[in-house]
Amino acid sequence: MANASYSGEYSKPEWGCSFHQVSSTYGPKNIHLCHVKVSDIIKIAAELSSIVMNDSWIMNLDKGARRAYETTVKETAECLVDIFKNNLRSGTDDKVSTEFGEVMVSMSSSRALEVILGHISLPIAELWKPQKKQNEGFDFHTVCPNKFINFGEAKFSGSGNPHGLASSQAHDFFESKKHLRDRVHLINLAGKESLDHLDTDSFGAILAFSINSKNPLTIFENAITTAESHTSLKNAKYVYIVGVSHEY
Repeated sequence: MANASYSGEYSKPEWGCSFHQVSSTYGPKNIHLCHVKVSDIIKIAAELSSIVMNDSWIMNLDKGARRAYETTVKETAECLVDIFKNNLRSGTDDKVSTEFGEVMVSMSSSRALEVILGHISLPIAELWKPQKKQNEGFDFHTVCPNKFINFGEAKFSGSGNPHGLASSQAHDFFESKKHLRDRVHLINLAGKESLDHLDTDSFGAILAFSINSKNPLTIFENAITTAESHTSLKNAKYVYIVGVSHEY
């Protein structure tokens, strides 16, 4: 198995993290790798809070869609901000709760794909569909430059590298057609060309997970192997594997 390597770095001090493109000759060409290195939990919590409280995207919707979403968005945004605040109240700034960790993995992975690969980050799914403490489907979505909607599944662990859980959960969701259930919402959030692609079963997958390893590049290669074992992921136009680590 060929070794993976870093091929690009994008520093985002306002986020308290940096985004890294990872290259590997192992695996199919439609798999792309990114690594988010978080160095400042306080800064990224503040940035995530600002994003979820920014409801300007609702203003781009028609009146009916705005009325349908505004109450859900307000309530969920407040819940998410409480999660961010509670994480920081729990102790020192190097502690990450599971609830905060899962949102951090989702949103920082979406942002990494935006910065590194030119994706459009859509509002986190928890804002526009009721799924708190439920298993309603994919955690986040992006639209890539080729106008495919990418469905993201995020997993967090304080000690492990749950790429297997992210892959298997994403596979199960695709098999259960949960990506198609999101269409009724994505019609308001993604462009027509992206929806046309989805309607012809052309879409991408994002597997996002926390990394707790001194050898993150090895974790990425293991994640490629894991993703390749799931038929539904082989059928995706693109597979994006994003690891998020907390650098002490």
